[in-house]
Formats: sequence, C-alpha cells, structure tokens
Amino acid sequence: MKKFLSLTLVLALILAISVGCSSSSGQSSQQASPAANAEASTAESSAAETTGEKVVLDMLWFADGAETEAMKHIIEDYKAINPNVQINLLEVPYDEITNKIMMSVVGGEPPALARTTESVLSAVYDATLDLREYVDDIDGVLAQFMPSIYNYFIINDKVTALPTDVTANGMIYNKTAFDKAGVKVPTSPDDVWTWDEFVAALEKVMADGGVQYGMVIDNPSHRWSSILYQFGGKFMGEDGPAFNSPETLEALKFTKELFDKEIVPKSTWLGGEDPNNMFRSGQVAVHLSGNWMMTNYRDNIKDFEWGVTYMPKQKNRSSTPGGKQLAAFKGSGVEKEAVDFILFATSQEENAKYCVESLFLSPRLDNAKLDYPFGSEFFEIFSNELENTVDAASFDWGFPNFSGVARTPQNEGMYELIAGNITPEQHIANMEEVLQELYQ
Repeated sequence: MKKFLSLTLVLALILAISVGCSSSSGQSSQQASPAANAEASTAESSAAETTGEKVVLDMLWFADGAETEAMKHIIEDYKAINPNVQINLLEVPYDEITNKIMMSVVGGEPPALARTTESVLSAVYDATLDLREYVDDIDGVLAQFMPSIYNYFIINDKVTALPTDVTANGMIYNKTAFDKAGVKVPTSPDDVWTWDEFVAALEKVMADGGVQYGMVIDNPSHRWSSILYQFGGKFMGEDGPAFNSPETLEALKFTKELFDKEIVPKSTWLGGEDPNNMFRSGQVAVHLSGNWMMTNYRDNIKDFEWGVTYMPKQKNRSSTPGGKQLAAFKGSGVEKEAVDFILFATSQEENAKYCVESLFLSPRLDNAKLDYPFGSEFFEIFSNELENTVDAASFDWGFPNFSGVARTPQNEGMYELIAGNITPEQHIANMEEVLQELYQ
C-alpha cells in the first residue's frame, strides 16, 4: 500500500478536532443489514441497538449524472432493512466537497459519510475512520475489490473508504472504418496487440478506411499515462520520483513519433481541437478515452458504427483507473451506522444495481460482468483493462496532491515536446524537479 509523509498542519488540526468532537446527529436503533452482520463490528453497541431512537446520517454528495437517483434507491433499500436509520443526501458541487468536509470537521460537526475521489481522500484522510477498526474481516472485504485501485483508498495502511465505482481508460474505435479497411480488432485478452501491431493497424485504416487520422488522445496527463504504464514507466515510487527511467524515455519518444507521423493530430494538444468531436465526426479511427464516453457516443454517433477494443501492450498491459468511494468520519457520533451503510452500499447486489443504473463500472471483482441496458460487452472490456492494470497507476494518481501539482507541468511539458521545443530528456528533467518537490 501507499506510504507517504504526513499532510499539512491544517489536516493535523482537523484530526485533533475530529477526535475530540462529536455531532448531535441523533442516536437511534438499527437492524443491521445482512452484509454488515457478517462483516462489521465495533467495540461498543451502536446507538440504534441501545436506545430505539432514530439515527440520522448526513452524507455529503456530488454527482455527474444518474448516480444520485441510483444512490437514493440504495438508501431506500437500506431503510427497508433499517427503518430507524435516516440518511440525508446533501448535494455539494464537486469543487467544494473537500473544503466542505474540512470545515465541517473543524467546526465539530463532521458528516457521517461523504462521497469522495482519490484527490479528496488524499486531502482529508486524517479525518476519516479506519475501517480496519470496524470490520472484523477487512482483508476479506478488500479481496472483493480490484487490487489496482487499492492505493486510492488505502493510505498508510489505513482503509479510509470503500469504492463504489471505477473508471478505466480504454480504446473506442470506429468499427465502420476498421471493417472497410479489412482490419479486425482483438476480441480477447489473449489476442491483445503490441503497440507496433496497433500502429500498423492504424496506418492501414488511415489508408483504406476513409479516416484522416489514426487516433486521438484526450489529454497528455491522465489519459497518456496509460501509455507510460504500458511501456513500464511511472511518475512516482515508494522512495521518491521515478519518472527518470529508460521506460519513460521510450514512451515519450514513441508518443512524439505518433504525432510526428500525423497518426495523432497535433491540433488536439496544440490547437485546442476537441478529440471527442473529432471522433464523433468520423475523421478518426480510435479514441483513447474511457468508459464515461459510452452514453455520449451512444446518443450522438449516428453516421457510423463504433465499439470498444483492448488497449495495446508494450512491457505491460495497463489502464489508468479513477472512480469514487464512500468514506465515514470520526466524531460523527454514528460511526458504526456509517460503516454499516458503506458495507451495504458496496455489497455485490447493491453495487451491481447502482452501477447498472448509473452506467458505471463496478470496482468489485464479482461484478465484472453486469447486465447493462446498453454496451455490456464494452463494460466487460473496460473491466478487464482494470484487472490487468499495474499498481503504479493508482499509486501515482492517488499520491497526495499529485493531480493538482503534477498535472499542469506534465501537460505543458508534453505540449512543448510535441511542438518540438524541448526533447524527451528535457521533459523528464523538468518533471523530476516537480515530482521531487511534491514528494518532499
């Protein structure tokens, strides 16, 4: 699991206050859910078990789409089993969620629960409960989830949350263009192309498939990092920055060659042209993006058939995961009930319903194949990409402040590299300086 130095003095203050303060959320009785009965325990009985009064749990929540309704359905399922537990879903814009959690904790009224991302958790993890202290068989619970995302919610061996959904980078392709060029994409993990084979296929589709470009890549940081991991590189290591490596150099040279050969259009990184729009227009054979594009392309692509195929490999297979979690907080006064709800919401059955309704990927290994109303075969491929993702991917993007500190210089450096203003070696040196400062 990820190890790193302590966070800011502000978070130390949060920790101190959160330990000493508890909210008056109400104390009440609860019939524990079946999943929680099997997995959760605390040193003391919950308020719900001892007083018979209603327990109120406030959950800070942000949303991008249909997941709010999906979570409301989980809350309804939970309340049917636990009629004395009331869960208030308090919607907050994503860009305010971290500050809202911090201020609530400092003010002595921490929320019972919050929806988080890896960047949010890296900022507030001192204030979260350690689920190891509340779940008897925590290792058994963790074994149900994809190991490639552990670093997003296990910090200094502290289990700060459990995941509700994940995202995966992957390859969306213009099936009409590939069919016209007579190129068949890999249909099994056993048939994954190498990058050389993939480039050869793109060149044939460009020549014979009626498209102008071979591929577009969403951005030169998160989406490009999948190429970095496939070549065996990474940004950070347990002992400090690790970007300066032969593998990173090879990945950078390979990427520049894709642009120099005009397989990837420079206008997407240097001219502000939208990769999504270019793919939707039918000009491009492949879009390196992610599973979040499924609904968009289902609704907006009418002129050609598209699909999802496996990403190429070099030294490794790898995607770059993202996703969301549910965390519980110290000092809420309803800690046990909060943990019980997390276990319920992330159980196989409830999580499956949540992900199907939201068109999300499940983080659970036993939910790799779900019956989605659209694109089940596509989600299965994305899920397989995550199952074969290297640990470095979540270590990097879950490292405290990595996204906020490293993303901008990585983007800007890649722009300069593609424009020919700096060499791959210069970009590595510049990023090593940024990453060293971040590590310290």
